[in-house]
Amino acid sequence: MHRTLSLPLLTLAAALAAQIPALAQAPRHPLTVISCPTVLPPNEIEGETITCGIFTVPENYAEPNGRQIDLTYAVLHSRSLSPAPDPIMDLRGGPGGSTLASSALEMRARIYEPQRQTRDIIVLDQRGTQFSNRLGCAPAVLATTKVLLDPNSSYAGTLDPLREQMRSRFPDAIDDVLDLYSAFDLCARILENHGNDLSNYNTPNSAQDVVNLTTALGYGPINLYGISYGTYLAQRIMANHPDRVRSTVLDSTVPVQANKYEAIVRDLEVSFLNLVEDCEADATCGAAYPNLTERTVALLNQLDQAPLPLAEPITPLRPLTTPIERVSAAEFATLITLMNNYPGQMAPYVPLIVQELEQGITTTFAGVITGALFSSEASPPTFEASPEAYRLEARDFEAKAEDILRARAAAAETSRPASRWVQQIQAVADTLPESEGVLLLVNLLGVGYTETPRNRETLLAFVAEEFEDDTAASLTAAVQAMSDVEVRHVYDVVSALTDSFSGVDADITTGMFRSLDCRELVPFSDPAQTQTNYETMLMPQLGTGRVVAAQQAYNLCSFWPVEAAPASEHAPINSNIPTLVLQGRYDVQTNTEMGIGVMEGLRNGTFVEFPSTGHGAIVASQCAKDIGVAFVNDPDRAPDTSCTSELFPEFVLPPAE
Repeated sequence: MHRTLSLPLLTLAAALAAQIPALAQAPRHPLTVISCPTVLPPNEIEGETITCGIFTVPENYAEPNGRQIDLTYAVLHSRSLSPAPDPIMDLRGGPGGSTLASSALEMRARIYEPQRQTRDIIVLDQRGTQFSNRLGCAPAVLATTKVLLDPNSSYAGTLDPLREQMRSRFPDAIDDVLDLYSAFDLCARILENHGNDLSNYNTPNSAQDVVNLTTALGYGPINLYGISYGTYLAQRIMANHPDRVRSTVLDSTVPVQANKYEAIVRDLEVSFLNLVEDCEADATCGAAYPNLTERTVALLNQLDQAPLPLAEPITPLRPLTTPIERVSAAEFATLITLMNNYPGQMAPYVPLIVQELEQGITTTFAGVITGALFSSEASPPTFEASPEAYRLEARDFEAKAEDILRARAAAAETSRPASRWVQQIQAVADTLPESEGVLLLVNLLGVGYTETPRNRETLLAFVAEEFEDDTAASLTAAVQAMSDVEVRHVYDVVSALTDSFSGVDADITTGMFRSLDCRELVPFSDPAQTQTNYETMLMPQLGTGRVVAAQQAYNLCSFWPVEAAPASEHAPINSNIPTLVLQGRYDVQTNTEMGIGVMEGLRNGTFVEFPSTGHGAIVASQCAKDIGVAFVNDPDRAPDTSCTSELFPEFVLPPAE
């Protein structure tokens, strides 16, 4: 059949359609246990060690009988037969990150395992994220890039009026950026047409969600554990609901009073200067690399003028993937960015890299940024009949068993009716001419993102519009045979499929991120001050990428449809709740000045800094895990932080002459 772009999406793209008002719904029972929407970590048993559920809340708490949204949560049950009554409430970062995505849930099961010996762990996909009324932009971006901006498409030119509007508003932006702005503008309109009031996807509402969820689950006071944006949310819970909080751990903190987009330009510089300070504190390193700050300033200026060529292109470690062909100041900034992810491995080499680059040598730089210096596999130890050897072998067998369990869980997921239904549509798309196949997948990825609700009827209508004859009959019968749980899961599977086509929502749900960022963080920063901070840096080359990102945030928020938060939300919290602040010295996402800044309003706060540590101390550092466990067990007792001294980097010295 002749395939066309689904009418709702086309109407939105062509006419930037008017809002369709949300339908009021009666409040429903707040908690419903469901099958977990994702593959569980190895060794977890659904309904026994982990229970998942839906929590229904008003989108707008000021209108409790208005539009309702479903939030998905999970309880990781304590290993204890008599757990403590106060659970750990995990608060994910982003904003917009999913806690229930398979990799994130497995990470939380791992890092909170010591806490589960005594307490339940609660995880929640915050409103607007993956499994909680997801505000994704990938369908709009895909429709824009694959259809509406394709010069060979029958819809070419549809977005020209919007692109010209963006060009007149942002005359200095390049075409790719204008296309991105156009796609995000279209995304916001689609999300609003679906009935979402984007202004209600904010931190105060998420704080109320947490309190209401834990109350509905039967808990009293809770222990908050926030990482990155989760620390910002934790502070709002502490301020708005202090009687519900027993203790708080803030890991890689964003203070509520921070002028984020003025501060981020210095993130890399602060991290690098911390490293220089660590080198100077080590007599041997300080002697081997004197005047490291001044030398690096001169080096970056030199690399600006004359980048050093590489013998062949190299690919940096993840999460970066763009090949590097030469070493300029921008590539040195890339090195410091990656140090956030690999601080223990990379940091010891940085002073040596500076010295070698001064001499035109790129060997260590290439080995570090690609990970080649860390990838050599040691020969397996000769087995000896000792307790230690048996323990090592047992750990190896346990890891292999977990791989088998993980593979079985993934296979079970792909065999679910919802997954098979989506796979059938993908198979049809593969048989079509490319243009029709793209349209079919774009329309599939848009299911439930326009004005239609995410239910069985929407899936049936999609089949009727897109297919005919035996294919339509088969897909219709499959939908009609699905349980309500499987119908709901179709939309989860489609979201995951969307991420496989576009990375725009892969880690952070973009619509949620922008709605909160444009309400609470961008409005309290001044573009002029951002530029001033950049121009007064010792090493402005380390801030170039961040100043560009800040300008794009200012631009996007100029048209994203939310209003700025009241100034009262930007005031430092004033709290006597026992609070532990964990801060990595090489964190380039929430730098150490942020971590120190949050202490301003914490009258019962403890600040612990971790050498050789980047963003998310608890994720990478056993020392941070141990300090966190001790603190939550007894928040009124100062934790033993002596393990931090063992994290100090052992800097690599120049080879002896």
